[in-house]
Amino acid sequence: MFGQLTRFDGPLFNDLGRVLRLMDEAFGDVGHNDLRSTPWGAFPGINVGETEDAVRVYAFVPGLSNADIELSVEDGTLFIHGRRDLSDHTETASGWYRRERFRGEFTRAVRLPETVDPDQVEAQLANGVLSIQLRKREEMRPRKIEIQAA
Repeated sequence: MFGQLTRFDGPLFNDLGRVLRLMDEAFGDVGHNDLRSTPWGAFPGINVGETEDAVRVYAFVPGLSNADIELSVEDGTLFIHGRRDLSDHTETASGWYRRERFRGEFTRAVRLPETVDPDQVEAQLANGVLSIQLRKREEMRPRKIEIQAA
């Protein structure tokens, strides 16, 4: 709710950003009906979907390599952790008017359904999209049941 306010750059507004995040944590998304909504500035952006045999997570991480990202599954949660270093792009002769590209460390957590097997995870990074496939437990996958003749 409060995180949707316009953000500016600079030391004063960094403190304001912290206050807005604390207010978001305290009050949640009051007025937002969509439980899937993401706080302002969340990086990386993600899509989460499901097929019959797997849960699929797509994280949009342009400019990052495999070495910049770590994945882990712990207590039914997928963690995407990494770092984006923009040291070559941090200074200009006259300063920035606006900076929107995220830099620094990030972590995204995705709560997984109980149907996921945490030992059956595959991930690929191509063209700035991290594709993560978390296979469902065999016993949890849908299957056809044959009806016997009487």
